[in-house]
Amino acid sequence: MQKPIDHGIAVYSGTCLSMKPWRDPATGRDYVYVGIISTTSLVVQIDVATGRSRSFYLPPPCEGPRGMALTLDGDLLVTSTSGHLCRINPQTGKVWVTATAGKWLWTIDRGMDGKFYLGASPDSQLYRYDATSEQLEDLGSLGFGQAYLRRLVGGDDGYVYCSLGSSASQIAAYHIATGRITGLLPKSEIRPYFLDVFGRADDGQIYVVTNRNHAFRIAHGALFPAGDPEEVKQRLRLHSYWVGCHALPDGRPVRPLDPDAIRVGDKIIRYKYKTGGANIFHLAEGPHQTVYGSTIMPLYLLRYTPKTKRLENLGRGAPDNGEAYSFGHCDGKLYYANYPSGNLMVYDPAKPLHNDPPGEMKWKTNPIWLGNLGIGNCRPRALCIDARKRIWVGGVPEYGYRHGGLACYDIRRKKLSIFDKIIPDQSIDALAATDDVLYGGTNIGRGGGMEVVAKESFLFAWDTRAHTVRWKLKLFPGMRSMSNLLYRDGKLYGTSGFKFFCFDPQKRALDYLIDSAISGPREHSLCFGPDGNLYGITWMVLFRWRPATGQIEELYRCKGADAKAYPGGSLFHRGAIIIGGRYYFSCGPKIMSLPLP
Repeated sequence: MQKPIDHGIAVYSGTCLSMKPWRDPATGRDYVYVGIISTTSLVVQIDVATGRSRSFYLPPPCEGPRGMALTLDGDLLVTSTSGHLCRINPQTGKVWVTATAGKWLWTIDRGMDGKFYLGASPDSQLYRYDATSEQLEDLGSLGFGQAYLRRLVGGDDGYVYCSLGSSASQIAAYHIATGRITGLLPKSEIRPYFLDVFGRADDGQIYVVTNRNHAFRIAHGALFPAGDPEEVKQRLRLHSYWVGCHALPDGRPVRPLDPDAIRVGDKIIRYKYKTGGANIFHLAEGPHQTVYGSTIMPLYLLRYTPKTKRLENLGRGAPDNGEAYSFGHCDGKLYYANYPSGNLMVYDPAKPLHNDPPGEMKWKTNPIWLGNLGIGNCRPRALCIDARKRIWVGGVPEYGYRHGGLACYDIRRKKLSIFDKIIPDQSIDALAATDDVLYGGTNIGRGGGMEVVAKESFLFAWDTRAHTVRWKLKLFPGMRSMSNLLYRDGKLYGTSGFKFFCFDPQKRALDYLIDSAISGPREHSLCFGPDGNLYGITWMVLFRWRPATGQIEELYRCKGADAKAYPGGSLFHRGAIIIGGRYYFSCGPKIMSLPLP
């Protein structure tokens, strides 16, 4: 078989995950540091006066610079989701891993003792770092049954205040001198999700607005009512949960805009950096025989047109800063659903793309925001469009929530309907539609931070008129997820783990169930070819599945550098598009394709 064709990289931008203004005491010059995640994570130093930028690349495998702090001598400390704490000396340009926690590091701040405190997940782990000795101390889990310690603030009162989530979010006060841990929120204020509105405000005080929308000031290991929550939110000036609110010493506010721009006061500064390209999260077929995709942080849309061999970066695709999890197209328009806010969007290729100023996009022109898909669709993994032009979306619930939801957008009526709970304590992995019945496969997982309670997942049928589950059943013992589901000629074809199946929904019985000899198929990588056969990928193999017999045939097997375990060098990442006799898929930031027989 011919070798894969590389069609190129469309998007090179990253996402700003963290920010730290700094005034050089030797020169008096103001700088802003921004932490960028991409295929190569880095920190960009921006000179506020001149706009010139300088890049510091984090050493592999460091990625996801979500937290920043400055030492007294001007070194920059940068957390990473790989569990490494990086240190940058801007004077010499040296970048090194100064400590390793082995857990996902989210946040960092200096405590009253002059040491730095870091929050991690899972288990809401707290660490303490000594910048002089470069020693990292594990202080243990803060507990309260929460998985995430995503944000903390070092107080001036001998405490470190930590925001924990997500099933029952709490503010934990860690007393530096004694190690005592106190939960500050009363039971009446505890709700699922995270405490997004939390931090040090412009008046120097630490505040939190709870998920019941009550405001408190935090000091001396206690809570004090703080009045109008809207006023507190204004004091916090949280431009972004991750990046937070910042100001230069002269009071000018600093906020992120697009991935390549910041605003300092009234001045917009665009900055430049180089990456290896933004990784592609999902590929799918779009209108007019085109390949569409979404990148991972930032959420950019990209398009490849096989007929003209044109690859395009279409720009920002949604108000979300995550990924488009699922795509579909109807009447020449592209519909897609996004993480983390569960937004449904529509893009019309026949109209100009939005040209709003950086950070000011309203999502009312192109693409257009159609609505929110509900708390059951934080990760809207499954999308299909039926013959009545209804878009069905199912997915994983919001952090801290139990049940995956289902949403329906009627294109003709322009109406969005939300059904919050379909299969209790499970998420929805895959969907396939007929005129009156929607078929779905579940996953035993729940929202982020929630423990799994179900033992097996289901195949279910949803009555699209009565809006009820007609039936649900377990296809085989031990089924925990469903990575693909397609409907054709009265049969359902799907994959779950290392198994392929053909199911007759009228008989509610399996025609066959096959153990895979080629590993498990990639999620949403299965599609029908023009010859009536199914095609898909595992991490190593492009395969053909003959639906009548259940025969699985290898068409292409990765070798050499392409055969490394994911994500190091695996060739096949995501894809499910056949156009012009070629199967299109992603490999990191690239769109690639292989010919079919």
